[in-house]
Amino acid sequence: MELTYRCGAMTDRGDIRTENQDSILYLVDVIEGQTAALFAVADGMGGLSYGAQVSRYIIEQFERWWYEDLSQMLRVRKDTDEDIQELLEQEIWDVNQAVRGFNSRMGCRSGSTLSLLLLYKQRYYIENIGDSRVYRWRKRCLRQLTKDQSMVAQMVREHRISQEEAEGSKLKNILTMCIGMFPVPQSEHLTGRVHHGDRFLLCSDGCYHPLEKKQIKGVLGDRKLDAQEKAESLRQMIEPGGASDNVSIIIVEVDRAGQGRWRR
Repeated sequence: MELTYRCGAMTDRGDIRTENQDSILYLVDVIEGQTAALFAVADGMGGLSYGAQVSRYIIEQFERWWYEDLSQMLRVRKDTDEDIQELLEQEIWDVNQAVRGFNSRMGCRSGSTLSLLLLYKQRYYIENIGDSRVYRWRKRCLRQLTKDQSMVAQMVREHRISQEEAEGSKLKNILTMCIGMFPVPQSEHLTGRVHHGDRFLLCSDGCYHPLEKKQIKGVLGDRKLDAQEKAESLRQMIEPGGASDNVSIIIVEVDRAGQGRWRR
């Protein structure tokens, strides 16, 4: 069964910040007769606009990776789960080394999260570093696929604090992993089968912190809205003044080929 992908996306600086340090990527193409898609959210951090530079660099490198490295590998039929994971994680390693070199030259501390989703041959591949997220809506159920690499998320997993305490913690923005600040980037890798009707949400913490899970679930499950309208609706659901950080949202809808249309 051939699948097609529809996307809606937005990113802005939010209500408080003076600069948007987030960057996003959404690409769909046919490679060797197979429809493939790549989506990414990078939430940069660092003073003097360095966070914005780092997040843009990451997105630019993965766009190059898509057109050069991935396309070349698929042409020679190296497309097993292991092949794709190795190629993704090699690029993450290379990007991390480049950002660390930038930090050394500039005498700064800058970095970025990365939530990446690759769709190919009815499979999804996720790489996640930091506390941006990937959700999946399937059969009316919303599931957060990624785990936050942050201090409070680790404390919740270790049962040291409750989820309610984590929401109000001053430590919630402290990351335990990101691109650019650690010698070895330890990304979370996930893979699985894509089903007709799946909907994915990639977002920065500026999106999910002000919203409740039921709000996200309601928007993703709304059949009256297309992908772009879903992205815009999530942004509008954040109360005026409530977007204290940059907000980035990518919605991906999966359908059988020939149904619906691509929109971004």
